[in-house]
Amino acid sequence: MKKITALSLSTIFFLYTMYFVLSTAHAQARIPLVVAPARQTIALDAGKTENLQIKFFNESITPISGNLKVVDFIVTESNGAPILLEDQPNDWVKLPYDRASIPSGDVLKVNFKVEVPKNATPGGRYAAIIFEQTGQLNQTSETESASAVSARIVGLLSIRVNGPVAESAFVNLFKLPKFLEFGKIPVYFEILNKGGYHITPQGQVTLTNWMGKEIESVTIEDKNIFPDAKRTYDTKLGETWMFGKYKVDLVASYGDQGKTIEAESYVWVIPVTVIVIIIFSILIIILILYIITKSLRARQEVL
Repeated sequence: MKKITALSLSTIFFLYTMYFVLSTAHAQARIPLVVAPARQTIALDAGKTENLQIKFFNESITPISGNLKVVDFIVTESNGAPILLEDQPNDWVKLPYDRASIPSGDVLKVNFKVEVPKNATPGGRYAAIIFEQTGQLNQTSETESASAVSARIVGLLSIRVNGPVAESAFVNLFKLPKFLEFGKIPVYFEILNKGGYHITPQGQVTLTNWMGKEIESVTIEDKNIFPDAKRTYDTKLGETWMFGKYKVDLVASYGDQGKTIEAESYVWVIPVTVIVIIIFSILIIILILYIITKSLRARQEVL
């Protein structure tokens, strides 16, 4: 019993030690960085300057060091993901330094300046402020330094130069089935921004029946659409059991001038399978009744 007890305690101690070591190693390997605010938007006149601040939080148990830089970014994908233009440094945003360190559990506050050139045309300019980790401060060997986990965090900045901005957007695609047996009706559409500044369309997708009665109305999601980019939307309208011809409308507004985007399409909803089953069922019932009636008449004639 003493041997068994000693072996059990040794096993428990070994497992606990291994768990502690692995947890510590995982915590050291994972160096989470958080940026706040993740997105900033400012409006300035040409030739003006604005002072702003961005914060980088180190939530790990290890101090880290890294590089700071600013590059332009664009958004061309329909999912709204920004694309960093690494080869195009942004000369409107001035950082106080290009290297910094963040102690464990601490925050790095970066005060930067936005300088809009006097000849800047009205519209949008988009910058990404990047903190890119280059190593851990408590590493003790070249091997550890070479194997340090690389990480970067990005804060996005939208700069609007005041003045008359070209606003133009339209529905690039408005798609729904032409025929369905059952609801709900899937609606998919794309909005393309051809203006000089990002927009956030706001509106509804409405479903009405052939008599003009509104069946359902759904508010579209708030999504930023950057210049020369498109965003996709999808929703579902109606109920499972529907019959007839239905109209789907999109009406949305965007921009400072309150311009509107409109699109419409039609869909037939007819439960063909159910109708066929009902018709066959009725025919079978009629046939059975006919056979029963004919049999009864034959018996009556015999009698």
